[in-house]
Amino acid sequence: MDAWTYLAFVAGALTSTGYLPQIVKGLRTRRMDDVSFLMPAVLGFGMFLWLIYGLARHDPAIIVANVVGASFTTVLVAMKFRYKSSQTPI
Repeated sequence: MDAWTYLAFVAGALTSTGYLPQIVKGLRTRRMDDVSFLMPAVLGFGMFLWLIYGLARHDPAIIVANVVGASFTTVLVAMKFRYKSSQTPI
């Protein structure tokens, strides 16, 4: 692998793990009231498109980064449903 491929893997690791702090916080507090549905939906769709692009280009850095990112997005959305607040906003 060349330096650009290493750079792509590092960039992918950083951007793909961006959801981890929110996931950890949600697991600790069992609350996801401050997480919107729209943000992970839009980013998840973008990751899906990047994944298709990575598969078409046979680029492992893009593929791995977006599979991991999409997995974390799925976890975040599942937690949003699981820890759904029963309170109605005023």
